[in-house]
Amino acid sequence: MRKISIRTLLALSTGGLVLVATMTVLVIALQASSTNTFELLNQRVTLVLDGIETEVRNKLDGASAVVDGLALQAAEVDLATDAGQWTDTMKVVLATSPEIEVLLYWDRNLVRHGVARAAAGRIVTIPVLIESDSRLRNDLAALEPGEPPTWGDPVNENGITYVNVVTRLATPRSDIAFIGAAVSLEHFSRFVAEIGERYGATAFMLYGEQHLLAHPGIVSEGDRGRLRRGIIPRSEANDPVIANLDNGTESGRLAVTAREQGVQVRRVEAAGAEYVVMYRWLFGYGPQPIAVGAYYPSQEFADTVQRLLMSGIAGLVVVVLSVIAAIVIGGFIARPIRRLAGTAAAVARLDLASVEPAQSSPIAEVHDQARAFNMMLDGLRVFETYVPRQLVQRLIAIGNHRQMASQSRELTVMFTDIARFTEIAERMGAEETAEFLNRHFGILADCITREGGTIDKYIGDAVMAFWGAPDRMDDHAARAVAAARAIAAAITADNRRRAHKGLKPVRVRIGLHSGPAVVGNIGAPGRVNYTIVGPTVNVAQRLESLGHMLDAGEDVTILMSAQTAELAAVGDAGEAMGAFRLAGVPHEVEVVRLRSADAPHPQLTGTVLVPARI
Repeated sequence: MRKISIRTLLALSTGGLVLVATMTVLVIALQASSTNTFELLNQRVTLVLDGIETEVRNKLDGASAVVDGLALQAAEVDLATDAGQWTDTMKVVLATSPEIEVLLYWDRNLVRHGVARAAAGRIVTIPVLIESDSRLRNDLAALEPGEPPTWGDPVNENGITYVNVVTRLATPRSDIAFIGAAVSLEHFSRFVAEIGERYGATAFMLYGEQHLLAHPGIVSEGDRGRLRRGIIPRSEANDPVIANLDNGTESGRLAVTAREQGVQVRRVEAAGAEYVVMYRWLFGYGPQPIAVGAYYPSQEFADTVQRLLMSGIAGLVVVVLSVIAAIVIGGFIARPIRRLAGTAAAVARLDLASVEPAQSSPIAEVHDQARAFNMMLDGLRVFETYVPRQLVQRLIAIGNHRQMASQSRELTVMFTDIARFTEIAERMGAEETAEFLNRHFGILADCITREGGTIDKYIGDAVMAFWGAPDRMDDHAARAVAAARAIAAAITADNRRRAHKGLKPVRVRIGLHSGPAVVGNIGAPGRVNYTIVGPTVNVAQRLESLGHMLDAGEDVTILMSAQTAELAAVGDAGEAMGAFRLAGVPHEVEVVRLRSADAPHPQLTGTVLVPARI
């Protein structure tokens, strides 16, 4: 297909466009204003509902996840010996789950036990009793073993109305038959009140078409008494907007565009004013769907639309054919260039995974540009495989090449290593070993980069990382210790997954040391690495190797120098292990082990000759 030059195209079109330039500008401005106005209004509606929905789902799904997690832990519980320990476990879970107010479990005789959040956040044990509510007993009996947690109708107990989620354990070996969690409606009302303040609206939640689940007014003393009798019928709500929702009408073009996003928009007249009410239905959280919504005075939307209408009246003088010609030709020219500019911006952020190849164009110059862009994109994707993207982004952000030159910096260096990796690798083939290491390195990389660390290199089964460069960090030691804690938590969680599959746990040693090091571009011209060198690196590596002597039997052993412990303000979480003379280090190093249990460990003092790692 023959390509037409953009210069030729512009030369042919300019003469005609000049004649209608004034009118064309007006029409284009009107169309852009119209589109932008309704898109912005629609985006405002959608973003508000998305925000409310996300936060509501996070709370509800969080409660489901807690129940699911407890069900897995309860699979082997023997209440004859473990009842107290299990109650303590539930207290810890409830203390760390602010979205939940009550945690319950029923044994196989439907005797109910549980813990609840009392005044001032105290966690208390609730009285043990045989479940006497026949409806609830029937609901529990209807649950299938092992199915996902199920949400039930709101229930009222002791003057408090709750929404609840329950699951039935899949295993017959446990004394525990059911586990559930509950959140009070007053909690949800406080929650929607906070959301409403955040978005400058009145937020609410409905249960089915006819009942009010949560509303800022319920937090007040006026509605709290009625809430003790159960959920409030919507028609009896103290809010006239909610009470008159059935009498509302769809809000024109805004309602149509919002409906495409699953949002219902209605105009409701109440108390002599008009309001725009928007809400979206959520399913799967009970026998009735839940609506999350908010409303604004309609005047906030009317002023914007009125200005647009006045612009439209002024634009009626524009010749229709000229407008069509301008839009078609302008779009024909601008579309591929604009699309390419957007993808180029993603490339500038090194977000190559989201970049689509540039499309061909009948315009010769744009076609050549797209072809060159695609070739560049292929090259960058190959380049990204071998160069840390995050490091490159940070170096680009700094923008000062002098910052990349070798210089001395105060850093914290981390070394990690898998204990007895050779034994692990001998039981796996080459592909399994690579898959295992890739997963392991992925876990470590997430923890390191989340705390702003830079991964220097992978050495066999080991990782070397550092904090304090290229970005200067006053808290580099604290970030490194936080990353080490995150690694310990992630490895422990992954070992639970491995145990579930019948695999042996992975033990990891971590060494941390803070001090001066040379950092910058180091290497021969044409093969340069941004890396660090110096005694600080050696000490961190030796501390990691020392972990095999100071291993307390935990999944992860974290050793650090006293300098790092002091800079990170580890305090009582650190256990002084004594002074050690490490191989290649001319002075003794005070070693601190990060505590993972309350029991003290004996101090060791001695000389450790650690062979150099090549």
